[in-house]
Amino acid sequence: MRVRYDMPWRAAYELYAALAWSAAGVSMALAALVSGLPSAPFWTMGACAAGLAAWTWRQALGLLDLKLSLAGRAFSFIAPASVFERMRRHPGTVWLGYGFEWTPRHTQRMVELRKREMRDLMPPRWFLRLRGVPPQDRNAVGAPWIHGVEPSERDVHIPLSALEGNTVIFGTTGAGKTSAFEVMIFQAVARGDVVIVIDPKGDRELREVTRRACQCARRPEAFLMFHPAFPGESIRLDPLKNWSRVTSVASRIAALLPAEGGGDAFVNFAWRAMNVVAAGLVYVEERPNLVKLRRFVESGAGALLQRVLETYYTRTLARWPAQLAPHIERARAGRSAQRLGVGATAELAAYIDYYTKEVPAHARREEIDGLLSMVLHDQTHYAKMIQNVLPLLSSLTSGDLGPLLSPDAADIADRRPVFDSDKIIKGAHVLYVGLDSLSDPTVGSAIGSILIADLAAVAGDIYNYGRKQSIELFVDEVAECVNTPLIQVLNKGRGSGFRITLAAQTLPDIVAKLGDESKARMVIGNCNNLIALRTKDRLTQDFVVETFGETHIQTLMRTQATAASSRDAHLSGNLSERLSEERVDVFAPEWLGMLPSLHYIAMVSGGRLIKGRLPKIRDEQRR
Repeated sequence: MRVRYDMPWRAAYELYAALAWSAAGVSMALAALVSGLPSAPFWTMGACAAGLAAWTWRQALGLLDLKLSLAGRAFSFIAPASVFERMRRHPGTVWLGYGFEWTPRHTQRMVELRKREMRDLMPPRWFLRLRGVPPQDRNAVGAPWIHGVEPSERDVHIPLSALEGNTVIFGTTGAGKTSAFEVMIFQAVARGDVVIVIDPKGDRELREVTRRACQCARRPEAFLMFHPAFPGESIRLDPLKNWSRVTSVASRIAALLPAEGGGDAFVNFAWRAMNVVAAGLVYVEERPNLVKLRRFVESGAGALLQRVLETYYTRTLARWPAQLAPHIERARAGRSAQRLGVGATAELAAYIDYYTKEVPAHARREEIDGLLSMVLHDQTHYAKMIQNVLPLLSSLTSGDLGPLLSPDAADIADRRPVFDSDKIIKGAHVLYVGLDSLSDPTVGSAIGSILIADLAAVAGDIYNYGRKQSIELFVDEVAECVNTPLIQVLNKGRGSGFRITLAAQTLPDIVAKLGDESKARMVIGNCNNLIALRTKDRLTQDFVVETFGETHIQTLMRTQATAASSRDAHLSGNLSERLSEERVDVFAPEWLGMLPSLHYIAMVSGGRLIKGRLPKIRDEQRR
């Protein structure tokens, strides 16, 4: 089998042949016109020369165009109307800028290019201006010639079905993660999907991108914002409203607690304390929220137990006040067997005394037994065991966060609308969530995690009852709020209509958050699509390259040798070439660190490898 070796970075020798054949063709034409000799032979030879000239000009210009493309392309802006027009022409796809399919041919070109000086390949700057090619900016970030190894590019369209397998975007600061979100959010809003953007930094640019997408798509009323730094403009969001089992309320909060070494006992104790409080609130027909959980976990559940027992007696005893009157009198006289500590009422002591002595075991309630054990627990030991959960509950309920995350619908003085995940999805809203993690990373991470847990509960409800709907979830700086519910949504969200896009700077960020590289890879492994912007971290580069795989390139080896004999003054020489194949990464790790801003290399479902670049969507209101 004949193997063709392609070396596009050599001198364009075809140019000399093209000029010679062109001159020959012109000479033959002139000879046919002015020589007075029979013209047929001249026209025949002129036609042959013209054909060869066209062929060699095509080869020469192809090489020159390839070298010109190494100068890169100008930074692109695009109007929102142009984005929507591309959506109309290609329904069922997501437009991801401009680019081309990366093949082994481009890997070959890159390997050969890295052996040479770029200044030796580039035409003069005046020639670039003449051809309308932007000259390279020596101060620009990245190497634009990576995209230039392919002179032609076209619109990149990814099937929506491919994005249902979730997407992860890696990129260092300033590489273009926000711009990637911008392009995808604009299209998701224009499709009429539910869009939820979780931004730990509370980036003003990303917030305005989401708001502007709603305006351009003529859905301004769909935009909602939750941001602790702007409580006056924010909606109120209840992250504990949606659940199918009351145990999930405590599980969402316990999932935010660190569990290292012997800390598991503290986490389990805190989970049980919150669970019995939540079960008690549900028994008296009150919805659990963060403020109520904090009050009864921190100050004791005596008041809640009293209400629960009153409700129990009302439901089970016809004339319970008369039956409990003797017990109440003994308690007020100080003759009750119960010693409940400071703040406990005589009624509570009487209710407990009657419940423990008069109510048979088969008639007792699990909610009451749990609260009873909590109230009767040694208070010194209890205070030690819940010391890890109280700071978390306090941070989520202090100041403006109290009414924001634990809304009181009966408070008519607060006119801010109240939402939850289910209401947002049913109303096809576009929600931007700024976590303000730069000001308080612990609280920001906790808010993001508990909101994702609420989304996981809604996803389970949609999956069970078939109310499937297109839901686009974008999570920036995912290491700030990665948790078990997020992994569950990644695993099972597709059946509920979720399309999730995660963005992170490096893989070690997620490893540090989860404490284990295998868990971090499990999170990323649930994403079938990988988009890599410029990344400087070697571990992240190796992970990306490992995903892209390897290919074979051709290697040309030249050897030259001379020899001389002192006996007979005989000289000999040897010159040889050998063409072989070498197995290399289809996209080398160091190339990821050289990508210009807004340039990416992506692997989408099905093994399609794309080199692309993203535009900025023009803000036409500021023009």
